[in-house]
Amino acid sequence: MKHIKYFLIILLFFTGLSCEDFLGDNRDPDGVDQVPVNEIMPVILFYTALQNYDHSEYGTYLSQALTTGGRSQTGTHAYRSGWEFLGMNRHPQWRRHFYDVGSNAKELLRFAEEENSMNYIALTRLLRLLSTQQTTDVFGDMPLTEAYESSSPKYDSQESIYEWMNQEADALIALFNSPEVKQETNRPMGLNVDRVFAGDMDKWKQVLLAVKARIMLRDLPNQNPGNASAVLATAEQALSGWSDPKYKFDGGSSVEKNNPWGRTNKPVNSWESRSNDLLSAIPAKYLVEDMMGYDPATMEYSDPRLPYIMEPRADDEGVVAYRYLENNSGMPPTDQLEWYPDLYESVLTTDTSTITFITEEELHFIAAEAAYWAGDKNKAAQHLRMGIESHMQRLQVPQEEIDSYLGNSDLVPGPANITISDIMTEKYKAMYLQVEQWNDLRRYGYSNDLNDRRFDNTVIYPGLRRPHNLYEAYWSADNQWIQRLNYDPETEEKYNREELMRLDAFRNPEWLKRPMIWAPQN
Repeated sequence: MKHIKYFLIILLFFTGLSCEDFLGDNRDPDGVDQVPVNEIMPVILFYTALQNYDHSEYGTYLSQALTTGGRSQTGTHAYRSGWEFLGMNRHPQWRRHFYDVGSNAKELLRFAEEENSMNYIALTRLLRLLSTQQTTDVFGDMPLTEAYESSSPKYDSQESIYEWMNQEADALIALFNSPEVKQETNRPMGLNVDRVFAGDMDKWKQVLLAVKARIMLRDLPNQNPGNASAVLATAEQALSGWSDPKYKFDGGSSVEKNNPWGRTNKPVNSWESRSNDLLSAIPAKYLVEDMMGYDPATMEYSDPRLPYIMEPRADDEGVVAYRYLENNSGMPPTDQLEWYPDLYESVLTTDTSTITFITEEELHFIAAEAAYWAGDKNKAAQHLRMGIESHMQRLQVPQEEIDSYLGNSDLVPGPANITISDIMTEKYKAMYLQVEQWNDLRRYGYSNDLNDRRFDNTVIYPGLRRPHNLYEAYWSADNQWIQRLNYDPETEEKYNREELMRLDAFRNPEWLKRPMIWAPQN
């Protein structure tokens, strides 16, 4: 991880200040002179929202929800094609954590400690914790204790990172519960600084509890299933008085003002970010047919969310249908891209849509899963229903359609016949364009009816299939699935190669197949 003064670059991007405004001679040469913390916080929040997008943009393809019209084994976007990741030159998630969020958080904490603004310290540490969780869950081992002490820091084990995250979550709960975060001497934090909650620390505390619940969820179902009751209690505590942490986009000509999932989205610095490319994306068979219950023969579907996620379009004969492809199978040569559904016709994908760091429905599904493994199927069924309803309301599905779906016991079972598959498939749908979709698939080992991996004697994701035309040099075995991303080649292969070699991760496709500590170990 190359150590650079990246904080200065992005602060200039947001504030328009000149170097002379805040560079000094008496500070750490890798830092900057005093900058008001209220000018740094908007930068961290913006990049927290962008990081959510980066992880979700990869995950929606790796989870077999979207695909493209191509069928190549290799390409610029390996996660959309044949999983040939070693040919990619950058993963934005890595830089987003260490530079965009991490470097700014490091500087803000230094300045906030100097002026004793505990509200800024608490929120910054929370966002850093969220960023750490998202990053280790796609890369595994990574720098933590030496992250900003060297140009070639050591990589901490994922086990030790999880130990730190649990300790940090508990320490932050104590901090948020203390009177210091609301003391009058704190620098104010209004909506111009905090576009999410305008400095409301009570609402941010609930987000902290949600992050803790998500971290604790990694105990299930593989590491420590006996912790299910504690996971449930934390999720329900977070839900008490919950408000969605939504980052608000105003729309406009500037890149940072538009939702990255919107039509006019352009990447923030094309060399480090990726556009959503939903104009050329195609719904995958698994999402439309297996999850939404679409029948191509009758054009009927069982889940009312389908038209609120995408809009069907007509072919050259005027037939309007929800067309889709199997992942990386390639579009038939007679088809045209504009015959496939419009993915921008959703409340999630407008220029002024919000990015929600953690959703209410995710918390309900965490609670449902934990309750199931704790043996409380009544509570599992209750949270399952609330999670579905919350997601449908977010998509603006009419209440009549929501009630009809929830009232169909074949689709939404009650306590007597609920399975863990019912919970996880509904969560899969609710995590469309959200970070946790791919994490959940890996936690359950891509359980499907071909690999016959079962939990509580149940296949979790019936109908799930690997993409076609996977890169044969890496993925010759039928049941091998992608488990992690390789480390960012633009920094780690150049500046920290020895650590990659120590992990046996340098240019090694086998590293991509190594499960996270919280996933089945094959």
